[in-house]
Amino acid sequence: MKKLIGIVLSLALTTLGVGCGSSSNSSSSSPQPANVFVTGEDAPLASVVGFDVTINSITLNGGNNASAQILATPTTVDFARLLGLRSPLGFSSVAPGTYTSATFSLSTPVISYVDMSTNPPTLSTINGTFSPTTGTSTQTTVQVNFPSPMVVDSNGLAGLRMEFDIRKSVLVDSNGNVTGVVDPTIYAAAVQASDQNAKVTDLTGGLVSVDAGSNSFVMQGPYGHQLTIDVNNSTQFNSGWNINDLAAPAIVGVQGYFQANGSLMANNVEVITTSQTFISGRVLAINPTSGAVQQITMWVGETGADMVSDVDTIQSIDVSAVTQYDVCFFNSNWLSLLNGEFDASSVLVGQRIFIGGSYSSSVFTPQMISLRLQGVYGTLQSGSVVISSGNGGTFQLQNNGLIGYSLGGAALNVETFNDVTVFINTSGLSQLQSDGAIPLVAGGLVFYDQLTAAPIMAAGVVADPPEIQ
Repeated sequence: MKKLIGIVLSLALTTLGVGCGSSSNSSSSSPQPANVFVTGEDAPLASVVGFDVTINSITLNGGNNASAQILATPTTVDFARLLGLRSPLGFSSVAPGTYTSATFSLSTPVISYVDMSTNPPTLSTINGTFSPTTGTSTQTTVQVNFPSPMVVDSNGLAGLRMEFDIRKSVLVDSNGNVTGVVDPTIYAAAVQASDQNAKVTDLTGGLVSVDAGSNSFVMQGPYGHQLTIDVNNSTQFNSGWNINDLAAPAIVGVQGYFQANGSLMANNVEVITTSQTFISGRVLAINPTSGAVQQITMWVGETGADMVSDVDTIQSIDVSAVTQYDVCFFNSNWLSLLNGEFDASSVLVGQRIFIGGSYSSSVFTPQMISLRLQGVYGTLQSGSVVISSGNGGTFQLQNNGLIGYSLGGAALNVETFNDVTVFINTSGLSQLQSDGAIPLVAGGLVFYDQLTAAPIMAAGVVADPPEIQ
């Protein structure tokens, strides 16, 4: 399944379809419709790097036979890369009312997983089949009850946050091997746009146009959809950029929250590159294994349209001529606190990176590399929590995926920051101290720690999953 953005760029993470959804209510109907946005994320399974599922529709269900379709266009989402991240899936008009559940129509699951025991690593892809529960082997429906009702007021804005639990959905045999059978486990809950767990944290796309006078710009999304991004005095741009300097072509990243008109108010805007193409994904191997990297072997999750045939493949990229190394959405002052760095000598297996460059005569020429946000799922090491101030401190996370592989089975050191790191379903480091060995998701950036010569994560969010009960 290929993911591409519009004319020249790629956005594998989601589709944002802005438009009117169908709705009906047997008792009453308001002439002033409300709006509902949808975001998605996942819980991972070790070795699985891609989990593509087509969401054919999402329908809200309420009392008195009320219903509202909030995603009507089939949308293929790669949930495996949304761990610790949150991306927009849709925005629709609905009739005001109270909704208590959502029905998800799903089809054509595709699972991609990596075998790290080979050199170089190899990728296997399975066309999955659904277990015979509420549909056929290729299509199924899942109804999920909300923990608390979604109340949508006239002219209001509400949100639906969904999490596709890959750990419970993708079945494995007694040896831990992926079987290809999918038994969908989805969590869903109503949220408000201002909620921390409703914020869009992963949105990347091509810059289409800029209206500096209105403090806004338009991003190109997949399947021809475009999204308006608003900025204000509180919006943080990466160094050297502002709304007046933006111009196409460029690839930009945005973090922010939905507004009632379907646009996003940006908290952060990152101009990633002014190059016209890119590849993005997870680092599987580096050569040489120490010193300045010359070649990166990576699983490719997203590309520009001219390289879309590389999506869901493993590619080895010669990066010996690259001198520009950037870090996305990150306070550079944290680097000194972490003893961390990102340059040619600190690329690590397991990192999520973005390589921008040019494409001519079927040849991709890398020009820059950016370290991207990612999530790491694992088990909290009992007794590893150290508090320096408030929620600032460290803990260790035992991971059995790519990060754990790069550590040779050792635990990942995670650094948290007081008044910066967000804790979800846990009150903070003090609670983790007494929780023992519990499952956790840490979302942030994975750096090379110069003191330990090992990965260290700067965490923007720490969550006790499943985040939606």
